[in-house]
Amino acid sequence: MSWRGGGRGWRSSGYGGGRQSWGGSRAAPKEEKENDTIYVSGLPKSITVEQLEQLFGSIGKVKKRRGKGHDRFNWYPVIKIYKDRETGIPKGDATVSYEDPHSAGSAPNWFHNKEHFGGVISVQAATKNWKATQGAGAGAGAGAGGHGGG
Repeated sequence: MSWRGGGRGWRSSGYGGGRQSWGGSRAAPKEEKENDTIYVSGLPKSITVEQLEQLFGSIGKVKKRRGKGHDRFNWYPVIKIYKDRETGIPKGDATVSYEDPHSAGSAPNWFHNKEHFGGVISVQAATKNWKATQGAGAGAGAGAGGHGGG
């Protein structure tokens, strides 16, 4: 029996010599992942990750990530407190990620425009990319004329 003939084997006409498309070359459409992150503003400059974890962990489990290097055996909450680049002082806003997207969806109902940490805080669903939400003109215009004419 020959591998090339008789309709049997890997070179048979049924397989098309490896040219038949099985869909592997196309990128599969990405499923929309539910948003599990909230954006918080109006926080005091002295806010800590521990305080945010305690408050926002009261309605759901805050997502944790493993440390790096020698710290890889510890787990830390996925909370980002935004700081001024020059001074390193917190700006008063942060993001908090939950294990469960449902908790992130209910957080604005529980905490938005409520008094916490000595002031009223704002809580909303976080967006993935700030520049993308500002429109194409904002991002393109910032870098377009930087090395202009001479």
